[in-house]
Amino acid sequence: MRNFVLLVFLFSLQACHVGEDYSSNFPLSDNDVKSNLELTETANIISPEWYEIFKDNVLNTLIQDALKQNLSLEQAKQRLRQSRYSYLINSTTTLPMVNASGEYEFSKASSNQDYAYDINAFKIGVDASWELDIWGKGQYISDQYYEMMQGAQYSIANLKVSITTEIVLNYVNLRAYQEKLRITKQNLTLQKEILDTVISQHKSGIADDLALNQAEYTVEITKASIPNLEYQIETYKNALAVLLGCAPDKLPVNLDTPKKNIVSTAFRFDTKKLNQLPLSVIRLRPDILVSEANIRKQNAAVNEAITNLYPDITLNAMFGFISSSGHSLFNKDSQIYGYTPGFTIPIWNWKQLINNIELQKSAKEEYVLNYNEAVLTALTEIKNATTAVKQTYKANQFYLSSVSKMLRILDLTQTKYKNGLSTFTDVATAEQNLLQAQLELIGNNAEILQNLAAFYKAVGGGYNFI
Repeated sequence: MRNFVLLVFLFSLQACHVGEDYSSNFPLSDNDVKSNLELTETANIISPEWYEIFKDNVLNTLIQDALKQNLSLEQAKQRLRQSRYSYLINSTTTLPMVNASGEYEFSKASSNQDYAYDINAFKIGVDASWELDIWGKGQYISDQYYEMMQGAQYSIANLKVSITTEIVLNYVNLRAYQEKLRITKQNLTLQKEILDTVISQHKSGIADDLALNQAEYTVEITKASIPNLEYQIETYKNALAVLLGCAPDKLPVNLDTPKKNIVSTAFRFDTKKLNQLPLSVIRLRPDILVSEANIRKQNAAVNEAITNLYPDITLNAMFGFISSSGHSLFNKDSQIYGYTPGFTIPIWNWKQLINNIELQKSAKEEYVLNYNEAVLTALTEIKNATTAVKQTYKANQFYLSSVSKMLRILDLTQTKYKNGLSTFTDVATAEQNLLQAQLELIGNNAEILQNLAAFYKAVGGGYNFI
């Protein structure tokens, strides 16, 4: 009965945890989030497949394959696997550990030694050890590894967001340079036709040397821009291959210029959706959750440090058999057993334990500051991305207008030149301005897509944990 009461008492001590529970301290109120992001009453749920709004099957395939085989993502998955095993290992430290052992010992004593005797012994038994988790130290250690596991899981989601965005950005850049190359070659064809006309006029004495040289210069300078465009196309193909974890010649899709280029026209998007976000859009971003998991982990580390101020209580026990004969090993008379309760109380350690608590608290405060900074950064990223999308759409109207006007200017300039009312310098200038306006329009079309990708990344890419 006395032993039973002792066990009940020891188990009851398990509930005497010390330390402070973690409490979330999100630095922004709902009103802060709502006013800064100009949120509407309507809140749309963002899907991880947000990129499908672009309706580009090649892009969809690239992203889906990358999320299956990206090498950085595979490494992150291994880190998550490792963190799970670390948690499983360290979550059992508060449980009793039992080991079995057995041995046979033989020793022939010296005949010239006083009190000498031979040894012939068979030994077998089990021993158990248990460090009682009275103050919660074992639980706090387990909590730290649990939060590391959670952080690894959130990191995978955050990496998926980054990979998806990077593929969109690289793909859009690839298509932009392919479209720029197409337009440049188209203009080159036009310039060559004009050059042929100038050459014919020069031979007949209508055009002078200045006009001929200007026409030739315009053709050559356009030709000179093509190698760099082709180089940029190749670099973005290679970048996509790295993101997909394969060699460039093993890409799952054909990246040659498509019939319908995603940047040939401005993508239509309802900008009202930019403000139709849930209040939790920042709090549940994967990188913010990683940062918060670090705080919880460090809070457990602070509590673990506090438990070191309290006594450690251990209980060891053993049971087994010893006999000089294997036949009588398991007889009742061969039994041996015992138990050893013990405790350790810190008395004097030159404030090491106190200083360790302050060290862990300081580390926790650093994580809190990091979390607050990450939240504010997320807020500004969403605001910046929202503004960028809206302003890029506004600029697109001006780029469209500039191309339209330059086409009209070139047509009028060519007519005036043919009628002898202007010099070829005006034609050459109009040609270059038209090419520049067309390239800027393509750049703006691509920027719209890139800013949308930045927006979806800023709001968590659809990987918000609820």
